[in-house]
Amino acid sequence: MGVQLTQFRLYRYTCAEECQHKLLVRVSRPSYPNYDQSAEDAAEDFADSTANHLRAWWQRWLLPRDCRREHGSRLMNVLHEVVSEELDGPGLREMLVWETVIDDVPIIGAAAAEEDFWRQLNDYYGPDDVPTSKRQVVSHSVYFLTEQDGAGDLRDA
Repeated sequence: MGVQLTQFRLYRYTCAEECQHKLLVRVSRPSYPNYDQSAEDAAEDFADSTANHLRAWWQRWLLPRDCRREHGSRLMNVLHEVVSEELDGPGLREMLVWETVIDDVPIIGAAAAEEDFWRQLNDYYGPDDVPTSKRQVVSHSVYFLTEQDGAGDLRDA
């Protein structure tokens, strides 16, 4: 059984003027029976469709507030492991997220500072399970959107 999976998709938007904007969307991929390739394809299409809808909305309504130029976009990463409760709730906001890889698993978390991110990671996994060497982390200033955001008030978006 392919289980329901929460995905965090990180996109980078750039233009010829070298500006850069990042969008993080959280979507759910529904579960499906392993023996049914059509069901697996449909589950992936559902997550893709949700992500594309959120991206199109952000590009149409929010990106032009920061930059009115034409932008190209690319998917930077798809992450499944999250260590911050802040990424569980609704979006419609800017935030600082941190990305690292532990045992070939990409991990994301939201924190104001790198030290806070490592503290969250240690709390999530336990200090003995997180390697102390090669602690490489990348920060991203993102606009965060989720599939829950259509239920709220868009005045503050």
